[in-house]
Amino acid sequence: MVKNVFIFILVAFLALDSMAFTQGQAQKPPEEPPPVLSVPKDYRYNGRGRRDPFVNPVPRRGPTTAAGTPAPPPPNCPMPGLKGVQVAQAAVAGVVTSREPSMNIAVLGAPGGKTYFARVGDALCDAVVTSIKLDTVTFAVTGPTGNDQKAPREIVRKVRPTPGDNK
Repeated sequence: MVKNVFIFILVAFLALDSMAFTQGQAQKPPEEPPPVLSVPKDYRYNGRGRRDPFVNPVPRRGPTTAAGTPAPPPPNCPMPGLKGVQVAQAAVAGVVTSREPSMNIAVLGAPGGKTYFARVGDALCDAVVTSIKLDTVTFAVTGPTGNDQKAPREIVRKVRPTPGDNK
């Protein structure tokens, strides 16, 4: 019995001593955990014939034509964004109207699954948006005529074309 009490006191003394020792040292702040999707710098995937589960197995391709070959970029429109889209390539996906006509916005779909928002006066590659109404968007296109002069013409695109209309 005395032996058990002696062991208990010894263990309690060592426990208190170790707690005092750790409190006496300067406590360093806890390290911030690494970001959730971070990869260690020395990480190398060794699949031994298996694919990496974090790489998309279907590679992305650029826009293609009906024949399956990649569509060439417009020859006279190398600019990025809305200014690189021709009217023939743009599809009117929707219109946002307001009581104030200057606040109307047209939602245009472009090749490659891209979407752009255009207001009156915004320029495309070969046209300018002249008006946006509830169901139509009007573009002013400048193109060559028979006299080698550039005369603007208007193209009206409907939001919901009827079966007989051209897109």
